[in-house]
Amino acid sequence: MVALAGCHLRGPRPLAPATAGELLDGLAARRAAVTSMRARVSVKAGLAGMWTREALVVQRPTGVRIDVLSPFGLAVAVGTNGSVLWAFPPAEGARYEGAASPENLARFLGVPVAVPDLIDILMGLPPERRVVGPVHMEITREREYRLTLPLADGAQTLWFAGDPVVLTRAEEARGEGPVLRVAFGDWQAALPRTLDVTVPTTGAAVHLAYDAVEPNAGVDPVVFAPPPAARVLPLEAVTTRPG
Repeated sequence: MVALAGCHLRGPRPLAPATAGELLDGLAARRAAVTSMRARVSVKAGLAGMWTREALVVQRPTGVRIDVLSPFGLAVAVGTNGSVLWAFPPAEGARYEGAASPENLARFLGVPVAVPDLIDILMGLPPERRVVGPVHMEITREREYRLTLPLADGAQTLWFAGDPVVLTRAEEARGEGPVLRVAFGDWQAALPRTLDVTVPTTGAAVHLAYDAVEPNAGVDPVVFAPPPAARVLPLEAVTTRPG
C-alpha cells in the first residue's frame, strides 16, 4: 500500500509552460545556432541489421560525410555536397557516384531521406518545412505538447515534453498516412544522443546512438568532395549496403 501511495503521490511528469510560438522559435534558434557537427556514432539499420561504428561530419546546407569503420580501418566512405552522392570503399580502388536522392541515400543509411532533412535529423531537429496555415497545439494524456503543422501536401506533427521542454518525436504524413517518424532521446547539452528513424510505408528503420558529438566543429569543405579513384562506377553497381 505504501508503494502504491508513493506512485500516486508522484503524479504526472512535469511539463514546463510553453506556447506553440516559443517551441517553434526554439527549434529555429537551434537550427541557426548549430551549422556543423562532428560525431562518432553506433548505427543499426533494419530489424536484422548489424551494429556498425561510423564517423559523421555534417555542415549546412548540404554537406554530409559518413565513414563506416571496421576493426581493420575504413570500410567505406560516403559523402555528398548536395548534388552528387559518392561512395568509396578503399579496398576496391573504385568510386561509385550517383544523384544525392533519398533513394540512393537509403542504400547506405537504411532509410530514404533528402540531404537537408538528414542534416536536420542528425542535429536533433525535425526536417524544416514551410507551414501553410495555423499551428494547432494541445497537451496529450502523456503530458506532452503536440503541435500539428499544416503543409501544402500533408502535415508535420511534433511532440515536446519535460522540464526543460525538449523535442521527443516528429512525424510527417502525406495522403493516407505517415511517411516518416523520428524519435529523439537522451538529451544532453541541447542535443539528443539517440535517434530512431522509421519509414512506415516500407518498414525501413535505423537506430543511431552517439558516442561523442562536437557541434559547430570546424569543417574543411574538401571532406565532402569525392576522393580520387582509378575507376568511377554508377551507384547502381553497388549490390549490398556497405558495412
